[in-house]
Amino acid sequence: MKVRIVFFGRARDIVGEDKAFVELDVNEGITEKELLSVIAEKVSSKFVKRFLNKSIILTVVVNGIPVNDLNYKLTNNSMIAFIPPSQGG
Repeated sequence: MKVRIVFFGRARDIVGEDKAFVELDVNEGITEKELLSVIAEKVSSKFVKRFLNKSIILTVVVNGIPVNDLNYKLTNNSMIAFIPPSQGG
């Protein structure tokens, strides 16, 4: 199955502009945690390490819904976005 991943803000800086939007072929029923392993292998291990040790704070949004569960199962054509917290005043 295919998933599309978009990196915003600091996440984009880490993975590089050329990988800010990627489409990956993954196993059916892959979880968010398993996807992070694929991202580490095919996109940026540095990004995954920083995300998991929380040196960058991001919200994971799957198909427009914030997801805070590494066991969340993705579906074909899921759109996953790594978004920094909003700031302003």
